[in-house]
Amino acid sequence: MIQFSFSSVLMTVLASNLLLILVTLLFRNVEMLTRIGYKLTAVYCAITLMRLLLPCELPFTKTVLLPAGISSLFSMLRHRYDIIPGLRLSVWDVFCIVWLVGSLIYIAVFLYQYGAVKRQALRNSREITDQEPYASIVWELCAGKRHNRIHLYISPFAGSPMIMGLVNPIILLPENVDSSSIDVKYALRHEICHYLHHDLWLKFGVNCLVAAYWWNPFSHLLNRQVDTLLEIRVDASIISEGNDASIDYVACMLHYMADSRGHSDTTPKRMEMFLEKKGDLWHRLQMIRYSGRKPNYLLSLLVLLMVISLYLGSYLVIFESCSYDSLYQESDAYIVPDEENCYAIENPDGTYTVHFVDWDFPERVSSLEHYHGIEVYSNEEEYHERMQNR
Repeated sequence: MIQFSFSSVLMTVLASNLLLILVTLLFRNVEMLTRIGYKLTAVYCAITLMRLLLPCELPFTKTVLLPAGISSLFSMLRHRYDIIPGLRLSVWDVFCIVWLVGSLIYIAVFLYQYGAVKRQALRNSREITDQEPYASIVWELCAGKRHNRIHLYISPFAGSPMIMGLVNPIILLPENVDSSSIDVKYALRHEICHYLHHDLWLKFGVNCLVAAYWWNPFSHLLNRQVDTLLEIRVDASIISEGNDASIDYVACMLHYMADSRGHSDTTPKRMEMFLEKKGDLWHRLQMIRYSGRKPNYLLSLLVLLMVISLYLGSYLVIFESCSYDSLYQESDAYIVPDEENCYAIENPDGTYTVHFVDWDFPERVSSLEHYHGIEVYSNEEEYHERMQNR
């Protein structure tokens, strides 16, 4: 059975953070990043995202007991205390509540900021969608597909060309920037490439995942790394056309980045859906510089094996506490489940109802992993018949 628990969340955070540390080391070393390639690095990020999306233990997961000292700490976190009459909560319960509320607040603030920024951008911008040469450039770059969904604006709001919006995107070109037709064409091509490759939807999904793990600083780091990889992918598709295209494209990048210095950008810092390109410019230029370098296949294979091993290994085992809460141990009512004091009834849906002989409150569970050695019966009659025959 697939289960979500305290231990599965801890294992997910541990495994995903180790994967993120590995990917971060690759980003810090541009030479290694170029030797491995952005495509394989994107695979590493995708594996990390998959691990964050599945914080659970699988049917084949094996339990590994933790040392007594750590187990006692975990038992304290999971033990439910009387808060008020009728309400018992553990530290883990409180954390789950804060986790859920924080995620809802995070995504609400994100959507509000995004909507506010988009309205502000449109209110202070001038539409040029149907003007030439912009209309012809968009038609050419889109090859006539979905071109009518894209709207262009000249805006003092934009420090450099940017795109926003999921269904009907808008591209903002900076105002008061003296750009040649080649600069405009490459700027539009870059932003339209994001749109055609569904990068805005991908960014939205990553931001939702960050909202789910808002308390983990490594998830925000993954968000920035995905941003950089999306930019590098667009760069690679453009410079693959040859040296002339590479020279014109790099000149376009530097042109807009230079003109954006000192620009008063009112975009909220957390609005990462804009795919800002200032912070990762150095990475992008280095990847363009070494674009013709032959990848190191042995190094790529070793890193890939390491990432896959971490991913699969994190589902093979799960760490559980080996000791019981001291509050239970000191209680006369504490019961260690065994074949003498409890039994299980198998339900039609695959779950089990665990009955304690001297306790009137049965427990419904999806697995008998923590009830080693107890007898399992198909119904109550079978249990009572077995008792009478003893």
